[in-house]
Amino acid sequence: MVPLSAKPSDSTVVSPEVIHTSWYCSAEKLSRNVAIYVPEGEGPFPVLYLIHGINGYEGSWQEKGHALDTLARKIAAGLCEPMIVVMPDCNKWPYKVHPGGKNLCRYLFRYGRVSREHEIEYSISELMAMVDTTYAVSGYCAIAGLSDGARIAANVANLRPDCIRSVGLFSPVLKKDQLPKDTTQHYYVYVGTKDMFKASGKRYHKRMRKLGFGHQFIELKGRHDWKMWQACFSDFIERLE
Repeated sequence: MVPLSAKPSDSTVVSPEVIHTSWYCSAEKLSRNVAIYVPEGEGPFPVLYLIHGINGYEGSWQEKGHALDTLARKIAAGLCEPMIVVMPDCNKWPYKVHPGGKNLCRYLFRYGRVSREHEIEYSISELMAMVDTTYAVSGYCAIAGLSDGARIAANVANLRPDCIRSVGLFSPVLKKDQLPKDTTQHYYVYVGTKDMFKASGKRYHKRMRKLGFGHQFIELKGRHDWKMWQACFSDFIERLE
């Protein structure tokens, strides 16, 4: 594995606090890009991983969701503490050879070699290990994902219950076997009132409640879009303990 560097020589630095770099994923045998926000100060800091939706990339959360701007306002208002934010490229088609148009939804529900879903999960686990050894981390870790990225976030949370304490699922597209495996983790399931995957989120919530998994189900006004996910993110970071 190629370790992360706080100031990689080939990076494109957007600001003094945002680092663009890459890491080698042994599970996939390729390199993926990642954007890492590092707050000012010596730390240690909690870490939040943000997983984009289908066909997103490492810049989606900031460019479309304004996540770092929202975080800065919350910190200034004393509503959340400074944290490291890690935004990896989790595109299922990293070589940019992916379906489009009418075929996109069909591939969304097709898992296996094409989707690379489980390879991505192990790659994120490798990234987590490298972040822990590169930056001053406190040991508290959270993960959030939107839409199809919520599926990946849920799987990573099950893969790494040793360190992930809070899980945010925004407009989740989930399967029955993706229930939590660790009762000590805090889950927050968000859906929009006019969300195309509202029913999926509600079914997941009902299964969790039936099996006795502690969690919170939050319904916000909105559709399956970035405006709604911005509201989800804004609410979620205030709930991190």
